[in-house]
Amino acid sequence: MTSFILAGGMGAVLNCALASYFSSSLDYVLQLLLGVLVPYSTLQTLRTIVPVLFGFFGGTLLLLTWHFLKTRVVRFLLAYDGWFLHPKRPIVKVWYLLMIAFMGREIRGCGQYQDYLPSLPVPQLKDTCRKYLDSVRPLLTTEEYTQTEQAVQQFRKKDGPKLHLILKLRSYWMRNWMAKWWLDFIYLRQRTPIAFNSNYYALGRSTLPSKHQLDRTAMMLYSSVTFAKLLREGKIETPRHGVVPFCTDGYRDLHMATRIPGEDIDKLVNYEKDKPRHVIVGRKGKFFKIEVKSKSGRVLPPKGIRDQLEKVVSMAGDEQDTTGVAAFTALPRTKWAQIRKRMEKSATNRQSLYDIDSSFILCLLDDNNVPIDDLIQRARTIFHGNTYNRWWDKCIQLVVSESAVSGANVEHSALDATVSTQLWEYILTDEEYDENGHVLDPFHGQEVFDVAEPTQLRWELDGFQDDLTEAKANLTELIQDSDLVLGKSYGKAIPKKCKLSPDGWFQMAMQLAYYRLYKKVVLTYESATTRLYYLGRTETIRPVSDASVEFIKAIDDPSASKEEVTKKLRNAIEYQCQYKFEAMRGLGVDRHLFGLYIVAKGLKLDPMPKMFQDKAFNFSFLLSTSQTPMRTTNRWTLEQSPIGGGFGAVSDEGYGVSYVVVGEDKVHWSVHSKRSCPTTDSSMYHDAIQKAMTDMRNLFDV
Repeated sequence: MTSFILAGGMGAVLNCALASYFSSSLDYVLQLLLGVLVPYSTLQTLRTIVPVLFGFFGGTLLLLTWHFLKTRVVRFLLAYDGWFLHPKRPIVKVWYLLMIAFMGREIRGCGQYQDYLPSLPVPQLKDTCRKYLDSVRPLLTTEEYTQTEQAVQQFRKKDGPKLHLILKLRSYWMRNWMAKWWLDFIYLRQRTPIAFNSNYYALGRSTLPSKHQLDRTAMMLYSSVTFAKLLREGKIETPRHGVVPFCTDGYRDLHMATRIPGEDIDKLVNYEKDKPRHVIVGRKGKFFKIEVKSKSGRVLPPKGIRDQLEKVVSMAGDEQDTTGVAAFTALPRTKWAQIRKRMEKSATNRQSLYDIDSSFILCLLDDNNVPIDDLIQRARTIFHGNTYNRWWDKCIQLVVSESAVSGANVEHSALDATVSTQLWEYILTDEEYDENGHVLDPFHGQEVFDVAEPTQLRWELDGFQDDLTEAKANLTELIQDSDLVLGKSYGKAIPKKCKLSPDGWFQMAMQLAYYRLYKKVVLTYESATTRLYYLGRTETIRPVSDASVEFIKAIDDPSASKEEVTKKLRNAIEYQCQYKFEAMRGLGVDRHLFGLYIVAKGLKLDPMPKMFQDKAFNFSFLLSTSQTPMRTTNRWTLEQSPIGGGFGAVSDEGYGVSYVVVGEDKVHWSVHSKRSCPTTDSSMYHDAIQKAMTDMRNLFDV
């Protein structure tokens, strides 16, 4: 806005100067336009006003035109994918210089690149059909593949072009044609419990910067609220790959946001407009509201927050409150929506729910002593909690144990890991304590902040006893069914020495491990970010290919030479890398097929295209995998780095595998499955991955 006013003002000054120079001509024009001779005083006034108005609006129009053209040019430049597909080509240097010329070298704050991000493309129908057939061929028998191929070819000729055209038209008036559908259908319309199905967890550091629970909690809350303040002031740098910015739309839901249950569809609500000043702290099954910002907007320093936390611990006492209101949030969504609607009839309940929903963040002071070196217990504590100390709807929950071991539990519908990791890294790299592990007091107790005393949230639960019993039993069953195992292996240095992609290497290890256990290959999901685009989130990498099947069969074939096996491994990884690059550019298979399916459902096609009824289309992702992002800030250090995280299995008969590369020499693995499935075992699959990693390393004698 300042630029528009400045341009308008400059235009006005310029036009005044020109008007003075051509005053007699201007008089004639004004008299001609008015159609009469006007008094001299009026003419003088018009001679001043007309150029000013004309200059102001002309200058503003000129600036708007420049901004429009610049935006379109930069979107065009950012849509160019040669910068990472073919980085050594001379044209890339020209592209880079143009980017610098239009955008400069300075990294801007989050949100300031949004206008320049390109729109998510709609892939070509023929390319999607081809890649889809390539991806399912290894999963089918010859007869099954023939049927799938016929269904796909029929779709491409008959229904596909019409459905594809509708997607193209949608993309013309929506910069991201997929975003709302993805949020609504993949997350908010799902009626299953979100605990372990939508939520994921993040672990903290490998060492403790402080052994004091309240000091660590105070420091982490201070950093979180400070991050929110800096974010809204445009002082948190936008993540970039070189000169290419990432979409930061999701950052708005890092704070003051909650998923609210609905009977048919949930909704994400952000309470920033209410200007909340509090966080919610859970202790012994009770929840407390503490203010962390003054009325003037100043963030309470860590020492002040610690003082508030001490009062919370005193108010909570030693007795556990096992009422279990929080267990409601782990119920199937329709059931929870119905219960919440009844609860809100009470003004007391409405206020407590509002305080939780609108809080900056929710923090849980667990009363268990978790060993810093026991990764499995750390992960299970953060991911599972108990039946009364996790509020699963809250977008982010910070968890700190009695032994000061920290972690985070994140609701996925609002926040992909590439977004939440930046806040988590900021928190972990912002910790500062004195030599005794206590938070610093920069004001030496002299500064007074206008904040209220902590208050305990109250509940009126008459008539809800049966619901509470059901909710706690449901969550207990979910926890008991959750089979979560963690482990370590060598890191990315080994595949890099072999001149192979580390990510592709780890993916092939998972494929090999699964094949050795089950003697088959299955549909595998690997996430790729599409945050290079406006409102971009993820696309699916399908790492299974004819090449990967050849490799996993050859490595255990005694007749295959080491050279043959390593060549097949290279081919498999090259395929996975190429697919990954295409997925990052929005040219994968799954989002396009999902969009076509949604359009077909919306048009109520009867019968549905055979491709959507085919066996291959209805495969579940029995292997759901993701590399947890790291080093999302320039503050990252190996010592302060989070050491991993994970998520639940997507399929009841499958595995959820997360792997995080910690430095050069270590990878932390998180493997999850459900104990109720007789064919899965997280420890068994984790051990198989470790053996696969060892055998692949031995292929290269490194």
